[in-house]
Amino acid sequence: MNNSNSSISRHYHQLNSEQRGQIQALLDSGITSCSAIAREVGCHKSTISREIRRGSVRQRDHNYLLYGHYYADTAQIYHDKRR
Repeated sequence: MNNSNSSISRHYHQLNSEQRGQIQALLDSGITSCSAIAREVGCHKSTISREIRRGSVRQRDHNYLLYGHYYADTAQIYHDKRR
């Protein structure tokens, strides 16, 4: 089977800072489904999953319990460092 005749086209696109901001806004609004966020942002759900994992920082709440929170600015800084 020759892949050049495939009707499915896959192109790799990196997220930009605007899309990272969208992800943060959706997470802050209570949407936690990677599939739902991916539909809104316009990319694959695994991209969202990886982005949230890479851009989340661990913090402590008022009870000193650790939790992860996604910040678009932090994710953009990590992205720029990896480039």
